Amino acid sequence: MKDEQEKKRETEYSFIREKIKERPKSRKQIIMEWGCFAAAAVVFGVIASVIMAVLTPKLQEWIYDGEEAEVITIPKDESTAVEETEAAEATPVPTQEPIVNVVEKNLEMQDYISLYSEIYSVADEIKNSLVTVVGVSSTVDWLNNPYENEGQASGIVVADNGKEFLILTDKKVVEGVEEINILFATGEQLPAVQKKYDGNTGLAILAVEKKSFDQTNIEKIQTITLGNSKLLHLGTPVLAVGSPLGTTDSVLTGNITSLKAVSDTEDIGYPLIRTDMQGSSNANGVLINLNGEVVGIYTRDLSGNSENGLITAYAISELKGIIERLSNNLGIAYLGIRSREVTEEDEVTYDMPRGVGITSVSMDSPAMAAGIQSGDIIVEIEGNEITTQRELENTLSSCEPEQLITITAMRPGTEGYVEVKFDVTLGVMQ
Repeated sequence: MKDEQEKKRETEYSFIREKIKERPKSRKQIIMEWGCFAAAAVVFGVIASVIMAVLTPKLQEWIYDGEEAEVITIPKDESTAVEETEAAEATPVPTQEPIVNVVEKNLEMQDYISLYSEIYSVADEIKNSLVTVVGVSSTVDWLNNPYENEGQASGIVVADNGKEFLILTDKKVVEGVEEINILFATGEQLPAVQKKYDGNTGLAILAVEKKSFDQTNIEKIQTITLGNSKLLHLGTPVLAVGSPLGTTDSVLTGNITSLKAVSDTEDIGYPLIRTDMQGSSNANGVLINLNGEVVGIYTRDLSGNSENGLITAYAISELKGIIERLSNNLGIAYLGIRSREVTEEDEVTYDMPRGVGITSVSMDSPAMAAGIQSGDIIVEIEGNEITTQRELENTLSSCEPEQLITITAMRPGTEGYVEVKFDVTLGVMQ
């Protein structure tokens, strides 16, 4: 009964039922809603960009740091030009007379132009291996106004360890600076850090992280080829590239005039290559042969002390061991002596023991601290007999900074030579 009454009531009042619709949005409300949507999109985009900007370097760092740097190995050069000549003479040659066709031709100006253009093109072929090193330091002028001072030198891309490009350059340009930048042939200027250096030769290794590069340019960077300076002859044509005139991107051409000189450096004397090229007292860079291979490295110290300003370089073959150690972030051990090999004639004439005689000991050096004196003759290091200059140099080259070694020497006295032993802690030359 109750259900029938409710149905009757619903039928009676059905005329007053209506569907309530929402009030249509005004134009202002629509604009505000779209504005809020756009603002939210912008905020989301900004947040996403910031997150990507922060995380991308971190992700790259995690990726690169997850990889270990490869160990750099540089093959040593054994044969010399003399050995090559002797080997060639020992090789049987056919007895058949060679057929020689002689074509006479008068050289014209265009021939000389083409020849020199071809020679200079060798320097252009290695441009992607050459860099400009910029050392930045802060200082003040005479009015006490602060400003940045920039020093520049040339460098070469000498190795790639998978994580970094390694740059060999002159230590002087990065000594005491606050910031180091490398300008590559691609036009990119990127920050670098100094790894190890050799105070004796004035060479230093800098590292630039590969993740810093624009990936479209990284493939253009090339490591330079190190040649064999032991195969050089007098008169061999070479090019001085880098900064032979004291400014970057300069090139000189000339010939080798001497291969007999040896550097007046401590512990180890390095063969020098002298040329007929007139350079600057601030010159630094590399000598390359006509195959584009590095055969020598010249520094500001060498250039400043060179006779008549002629380009003089360290022979590359004797530097490969140093470059390898520096590239692997290993230091160069320092003893602090100058020495001369005792010859057979010295043994007979002066009754001297066979070994390597000390001609001078450097002030504040590990050798002086251990008590080594001028006149001592080194005959043994760490149980290894020392009879030649080469044996002494090879032994020192294999040592590490801070390594404790025992040196046995013969010291002259009133009753002849007596044996003395020294415990020496090797250092690093500043």
